[in-house]
Amino acid sequence: MTKAGFNDAVKSGMIFHKGEKKLMSSKNFKYAHDIDNILPNKPGIYCIRIKNISQLPLIFMQILIKKDYDILYIGIASKSLYKRLLLQELRAKGHGSFFRSIGAILGFTPSRGSLARKKNKRNFKFTQIDEKRIIDWINANLLVSWIEEDFSLDEFETYLIKKYRPLLNISKNLTISEELRMARANCVKIACRE
Repeated sequence: MTKAGFNDAVKSGMIFHKGEKKLMSSKNFKYAHDIDNILPNKPGIYCIRIKNISQLPLIFMQILIKKDYDILYIGIASKSLYKRLLLQELRAKGHGSFFRSIGAILGFTPSRGSLARKKNKRNFKFTQIDEKRIIDWINANLLVSWIEEDFSLDEFETYLIKKYRPLLNISKNLTISEELRMARANCVKIACRE
């Protein structure tokens, strides 16, 4: 490794540590229902936690008890925290992975056949009524934190997911629960059925 490469690695490690400390500090988490007007239109990384794990279905509550944490999801917004975190993940405007996962584990399913004639057979959506119910649940039960950054977001996200093992992260997560896989697979099956 060159001296410049070593210096960059040390700098990234320091930035990651400082960013992690700020992102995970309990004083920086805000209620999901309070962030609509304060999320920046800048790149960054975010974390979603649940206030009270007893609000999850029993099997997912037990997983969090066993892991001894309350982190549900960690993600990156390569362009805009406002668009990615708020609109896609928390308000169902687009195809947010977190929104699909939380809806699936809460027992919501998409309309039968809604993806049957679509090219992408994974991006299921819930009905508008169910989306509203999921959003209401999110607003009542979730806390979010974020930091504005544009350095090595993908590497930083990977580091955090490996360290914290969030319940609903699929990509980069070595501890995905079989129950989450089954809930999402059921939604895909229903959405693809004619």
